[in-house]
Amino acid sequence: MSNRFVSLIGILAFFSAFLSCSESKISKPESDRLYEEGLRYFYTDRLEQAGERFQKVLQLAPDSTVAIVRLSEISLKQGRKSRAQNILWELCSPSASRDLSQADPIRLTLLQLPPDLRGRPEARVLQARLMAFEGQALEAQAIAAEVLRDHPQSLDAQLLLAELALKAASTMDLGEARDLSRQILRQVPTHKDAGLMLLEAQLRLGEFNEVVEVASSLLEAYPDDGYVGLLAGTAAFWGGHKDVIPLLRQAVDQNLDHYPERLKSLWLLRLAWERQGGYPADLPERYRFNPFVQMSANPAVVFVDIGSQTGVDKRDRGRGSAWLDFDGDGDQDLFSVGIQSTHALYRNEGQGQFEDVTLLWGLNDSHGGWGGAAADFDNDGDADLFVTRDAWEGAAANSLYRNEGDRFVDVAQRAGIDEAQASFTAAWGDVDRDGYLDLYVANGVIGDGGRNNLWYNQRDGTFADIGQASGTADSSKTIGTAFGDYDGDGYLDLYVVNIGSPNRLYHNGTDGTFVDRADQAGVIFPLEGGYVTFFFDFNNDGQLDLFASTMSAFEDVLNSWVEGRAIEPNRPFLYLNNGDGTFADIAVPAGLGRSFGSMGIGLGDVDNNGFPDIYLANGGPEMYRLEPNALFLNQGDGRFVEVTATAGVGNLGKGHGATFADFDVDGDLDLYAGLGGHYDADVWPNSLYRNDGPVGNYLGLQLVGTASNRDAIGARAVAYCGARQVHGQVASGYGFGSSNALGLHLGLGQADQVERLEVRWPSGKGQVWEGVPVNCLLRIVEGEANYAIIGEY
Repeated sequence: MSNRFVSLIGILAFFSAFLSCSESKISKPESDRLYEEGLRYFYTDRLEQAGERFQKVLQLAPDSTVAIVRLSEISLKQGRKSRAQNILWELCSPSASRDLSQADPIRLTLLQLPPDLRGRPEARVLQARLMAFEGQALEAQAIAAEVLRDHPQSLDAQLLLAELALKAASTMDLGEARDLSRQILRQVPTHKDAGLMLLEAQLRLGEFNEVVEVASSLLEAYPDDGYVGLLAGTAAFWGGHKDVIPLLRQAVDQNLDHYPERLKSLWLLRLAWERQGGYPADLPERYRFNPFVQMSANPAVVFVDIGSQTGVDKRDRGRGSAWLDFDGDGDQDLFSVGIQSTHALYRNEGQGQFEDVTLLWGLNDSHGGWGGAAADFDNDGDADLFVTRDAWEGAAANSLYRNEGDRFVDVAQRAGIDEAQASFTAAWGDVDRDGYLDLYVANGVIGDGGRNNLWYNQRDGTFADIGQASGTADSSKTIGTAFGDYDGDGYLDLYVVNIGSPNRLYHNGTDGTFVDRADQAGVIFPLEGGYVTFFFDFNNDGQLDLFASTMSAFEDVLNSWVEGRAIEPNRPFLYLNNGDGTFADIAVPAGLGRSFGSMGIGLGDVDNNGFPDIYLANGGPEMYRLEPNALFLNQGDGRFVEVTATAGVGNLGKGHGATFADFDVDGDLDLYAGLGGHYDADVWPNSLYRNDGPVGNYLGLQLVGTASNRDAIGARAVAYCGARQVHGQVASGYGFGSSNALGLHLGLGQADQVERLEVRWPSGKGQVWEGVPVNCLLRIVEGEANYAIIGEY
């Protein structure tokens, strides 16, 4: 019997026992006075005093159901469910049988209450609160809305509906959250929770001046509330308010005894001063944010954001992106998605210019998306696109856009992969080596029990879900996915990152089934905050290593900047492949031992030294969370060094999809960063960072499968340059469900020739070429002895 179910049943049984008592028929003026006094404390967030009053009410009137409701709510608000459970076992025993094996113990127990008690508004709102706590937000919202219809003055129902409308989930409606909070404040002007929710809603809606005004009034009632001060300072920063510096200094002073909020206030104050040229010399030390971590400088890595001048700076709640040559003209075009906003398809016109052809090519789909990965799923020679929906915002149908040569057409329904799920990311890979790409989709992130799909390509334009039959139908709220052959047997394996439960390493059994070997391999972490992932050979030893990002809390990120390290294990995980089916986490000695809020990650060798670098796309939904993205250069000796500041890629705009391509064909990788938060006001323009640094030599490979899938996704290549080896693999759908330019970009450092080039195709076939030139793009067709040089720099 789990503690979670015991505690939930405890609360509900506690209700059942007391609510079944008949109401006292005598007048209880003293208990009424105490109850009203308790409510005033409850509404002003003084929970200890409120609890004392409600306990006294029960001493005078043991049958007071409303006092029991308030005590139960206080326990939930404090996160002390076990206390409610203990009260149950001490004071009463459940009279009805409760089968804890049932899927929904909350609903089961409530159904056993007498009908007249089940209808009480306080019992129904508590039911809704418990359901919301268990991830059933939509059901909780429906119950609370029903209560409010029956009891229009119910503060409890209004409060819960406002809380649900604030959540970054399928129940989100910021306008409703604002309006409900105002209604509550009209009834109880000092209601603290309602005041805070009003501030949050207005901040997320972009009503920045109003937030400053409301916060000022709220601080009159709660002058020492540092969180109110933080929200006021955040709004002032976003809105460019004239008093931003004084407001943030005030927030710092209010949070002297609350370290997390103080760190956030100090960070925002630093950003505000940077807008004005930096800290003044006479600024007291207590108002300075002083990071322990110092950025390294590398003059060979310099990027310039040309998003606005090239017209690809789409401004929305940016998410995934994909580089692809959709029109077959030989250069890299760009596809970008955002939440509930029309896609963008940019055709590369050369000379550093792009044209928006979204409407012309039929991709003006206003549903938007989360992940966006390119692949030629039908092997007809042109790139198709898969877009996931709707992640935290609930279940929606995904889209598979088939390239018809002059337009894209959504064929998801025809292909049989349009089932409505809360899908987050997706990865392409040929799991059975039949020459056609299959698709793995991460579902259920909202906790609705949705299982991941492994869509098997039936080679006729349709797919069949073999998730359960193959053993990969995980229902653990998956976010990150990536394919890679970690054991070198020629078959793609699968890594899955889950929220709050062990990650999975599905080993391909080559017979259509997979077995989870994450525990034996040592790659179950991160357990909390895990987000996205990719396979890569970071040390060029021929074995695929593994990287998994962590979405750390902002206070943990800031604290790790100050301390120079994370509080274990609140950091990314870099797993070194030991070559025997196991991995070793080496993130800390590799220089990746800090906390980050990495919602997206990108992979590319930006300085052409032959070792892949890592770009962390950071942020979080909170409006005060302005966390720069981070670029870590692979030094080739097992260490990564951060060069964000000097490289010029530390965008604050809530990073997600990060993808690399040499769009201007100058021999180095450029970077596209999808940016944007979760709320209406948290929109940012995406950035296209052109690589302007002097870099080493390179070799580009455009691989064309024949026996293999046409994009050669899953292919491995190794270039031998003297004593060095440079390894690469073709992949699509890792990181934030996004894709680099398909093919390979191998940095060669100062090598002026590739003495030997080996390609192992997804079909299992291998080919070798000797004396390959450098600083050019080769087109290699599976099975053909000769390659073609199709681009040089």
